[in-house]
This record gives sequence, structure tokens and C-alpha cells, in this order.
Amino acid sequence: MLTKKEKLLLFQIQVGQMEGGRIIRGSRQIVAIAKTADAAALLSAACCRLASFNKNFNANDNWTLKYPDGSEVINLPGTIESFTLIRYREELMKDYQKIVFYVSPGTLLLTAHVTIATEGLIN
Repeated sequence: MLTKKEKLLLFQIQVGQMEGGRIIRGSRQIVAIAKTADAAALLSAACCRLASFNKNFNANDNWTLKYPDGSEVINLPGTIESFTLIRYREELMKDYQKIVFYVSPGTLLLTAHVTIATEGLIN
């Protein structure tokens, strides 16, 4: 259980599900998280919260954190600065309660190794 002081350091933001670039209606949940959280911590908290309230959501799947426009949360939008919740809020100029992120099924990067046979090629 969190102490009263620890609870004061947590901020509530909204997270929902997105699949194929489309927002799944009714999937938003409130997540309490520290304002210093980075993208990985936010993704972890979001997946745990969504899994708690949706039996079809598997937190162990490969998920990515997305901005409302569908772009992946890695850096602050338009910069090379690493994402932190406090800096995002400062740039966005919104209250924490109005900030929304989405989790979307991640794509596994599969690398295909193609071997080109040079024997018998016509120059």
C-alpha cells in the first residue's frame, strides 16, 4: 500500500487500446504513475492496468505505446529528446488528467536473410 506522500507524487493519465490505427471504444482506463516516468514505465503500467480490467487483454504480448495520432512513443514529438511524462506535459500544456496514450499490438521485427547465389548468373 502506498503512503499518503507517495500517493501525492502520482498523477493520473488515460490509456486505451488501438488496433490497426483505430481506437477501440470503451477501452480507456486511468493509470496512476509518477510524473518522471519514461515510455517503458508508462507502457508497463498501462498494460498491467488494461489487463486487470479486460480479460481479453494479454499484458505479456508485444505491445507498443502510441500517441493519439498513432505514432510510437520514443521521443518527445518533433524532438530527439527522450520521452518523459513531465516533459511531454510541459510541451503539450495540458493537465495530466487530459493526457491520453494508447497501446497497440507491436510488430515483431523479423529479419530475413537472403542468400544470393552468384553461380550461373548472366553478367
